[in-house]
Amino acid sequence: MKLTLRHTDIRIQAERVWLDALLSHAPDVRGLIIQAAPYISQLSESRENHAAKRLREAGFGTLLVSMLTPYEESRDPDVRYDVSLLTRRLQALLVWIDQQPQLTTLPVGLLAIGTVAAAGVRHVARDPERVSALVIRCGRADLAGAEPLRRLTIPTLVLVPGNEPELLRPNQQAYALMGQTKAWQEIPDASASLIEPGTLEVAAKAASEWFGTHMPVTPVASVEPAAPDTPSPSTDA
Repeated sequence: MKLTLRHTDIRIQAERVWLDALLSHAPDVRGLIIQAAPYISQLSESRENHAAKRLREAGFGTLLVSMLTPYEESRDPDVRYDVSLLTRRLQALLVWIDQQPQLTTLPVGLLAIGTVAAAGVRHVARDPERVSALVIRCGRADLAGAEPLRRLTIPTLVLVPGNEPELLRPNQQAYALMGQTKAWQEIPDASASLIEPGTLEVAAKAASEWFGTHMPVTPVASVEPAAPDTPSPSTDA
């Protein structure tokens, strides 16, 4: 049985702002992966959505989210380093998921990109029950602080770009503090934006395999690779 995924542009309220998101879902997905970056423009046409296809082909639904508004991105370059703000917004996403009847029973994984990685670590360290597995991609997990890193208990994969020494050292320090199930993978010849040929695909494949191994198995029929996606109208949530 092949999945026929529906893509829906949505907006999710987080305190006083609305976050742009793209939900890709079918009734019998094996879980939901939140793929969150500080800012993503034109979600459906973005490279992040291209990367998310690998997760959907593995049978997962995806929620692709831009964690900052266009206004914030254009007016305040430092807001992406506001880890407390990003953590609250991540919490708002999880609250929204648990208010959706078609999503609330699904296992949830988190693919956290850039500084959203620190927010992911902080949230999961405080509430490890709702998120089953974490992938940090070209991120800044170190910004979460030492104590949340030590309290991280869910399976965590850290993907680092090989050509970014300024990311390598802080991630090594953060990784050393993490406990439980964890893995480290460098992406050769890659910058943080993964614009080099093939690097985004390497990262997407690694994330898909990590979630496939460490996400709980839902009691549904076996899943084959997804059929062509079916778009649906934009809505506010």
